[in-house]
Amino acid sequence: MLVAPQIITNRAAKVVHSAFDRLGSKLLPYRYLRPFSYWDNYYGLNPDITQEYFQLLDYATIQRFENKGYIARRVAELGIKNVFPKSYFSVADVFAEQPGPDAIWFVKPTHLTGGKGITCHTTESLKDLELPKHYFIQQQVTDIELYEGRKYTARAYVFIHNKKLYVFDDGFVMIHGLPYDEKSTDFATQVDHRGYHIAGSPIKMKQISELPHADRKLESIQNKLHRLKPVLAEMISKSSDVHYGLLGIDLLFTRTHDALFIELNSKSNFIHTELINDSLNSPFFSSFLTTLYTGEVDARLTQI
Repeated sequence: MLVAPQIITNRAAKVVHSAFDRLGSKLLPYRYLRPFSYWDNYYGLNPDITQEYFQLLDYATIQRFENKGYIARRVAELGIKNVFPKSYFSVADVFAEQPGPDAIWFVKPTHLTGGKGITCHTTESLKDLELPKHYFIQQQVTDIELYEGRKYTARAYVFIHNKKLYVFDDGFVMIHGLPYDEKSTDFATQVDHRGYHIAGSPIKMKQISELPHADRKLESIQNKLHRLKPVLAEMISKSSDVHYGLLGIDLLFTRTHDALFIELNSKSNFIHTELINDSLNSPFFSSFLTTLYTGEVDARLTQI
């Protein structure tokens, strides 16, 4: 017998309902199930979501942490090292440090996701760049691990609830379609992962747990997340017994399996391929829903 509360969602509805189905009989002992919402206020407030509901953190906080430039500035202000690549907010700041002539630089918008708006530059081409408003510069991560000769980015899943921070025990990997050249400024080589959901696409998805030395990689994610906690302090403090947050942290692994974060997403997409939805996204939602409803931290979540 399946039991579920009232649900209101305007994102990832299929994954949300699948996750509740996975809970199965876990909810049977409870006479009262608090209604659940996963609602992005970008589309407007939903008046039916009252204080009684489990609900996301306030929208202003979510938006602030979705700003990649805000995160980069906070990391610098707090002196947090070796978690993110070094970031700059002007071309002059880059050249004040006399960068090497062979370095590669990523010019990134502060609010876009999915690789939108990112351009890649050599040190030489960066000299003549007029940095657009609401953009910043991020230094390339070198010595990255490849998958069959291609670059990949990974994403870790994070759950914030009741003044605590948790990370899930798996994440996904997005493998680019072209062979990797570290010195390339080609968008398709360095950034592009459009079309991953199309049959026959050269862009492939896997899970972190399928990578070599996955245990070391996941341990490194936990260590880096612990060091990032001061940046996330506001989100953590604003969480409560009914208010929660979800993060997707994009990252690269070095050849020594060290994680380096490159982007934090407070409005992550949780709809991907059917395989990833079923084997990763739905279990993640089921894991944090178990924690919300039973009060017991699910075994697949590690508190940081």
